Amino acid sequence: MLPELSALGWFHTLGSLPALPIGLMLLIRHGRIDPATGWGKLYLLFMFIGAITGVLVIRDMPGVVISILTLGALVIGSTVRFATPLGGHREWIETVAMSTSYFTLLLPSLTETLTRLPAGAPVADSPQAPLVVALQLALLVGLVVGVTLQLLRRRRVRPVAAV
Repeated sequence: MLPELSALGWFHTLGSLPALPIGLMLLIRHGRIDPATGWGKLYLLFMFIGAITGVLVIRDMPGVVISILTLGALVIGSTVRFATPLGGHREWIETVAMSTSYFTLLLPSLTETLTRLPAGAPVADSPQAPLVVALQLALLVGLVVGVTLQLLRRRRVRPVAAV
């Protein structure tokens, strides 16, 4: 039995789902999500579908805030390369923004999965359940560690010019 979702809820879920493996593949292969590549553009497409429909379908304030943060990260990550006054900082900002967008995808995906599946007897009874909160904190630690490693790698590959 599938969880109850509206048509828009299904579109939101299925529209954003491909971003999970695409983002993971890009992080593993390239150490970052580059929105200028073909796969990066596909990631952006699915993420924008999820974030925009998320604002429309999500009913709780934390979920709406996460969708808005996701939209902000996606807009910054996909446009900062054109902000020439930022010089060498553009790629660094892009890296942080795109990784943040992936985190904002993982966070509600994890929460929704644990509180909805298996249908009728979910793993967790609420988003505040200790298991859910512990895994959310683990994701946050993963974001901080991951972004730090990405920036250290970027520094070795392409140092930021002194201002």
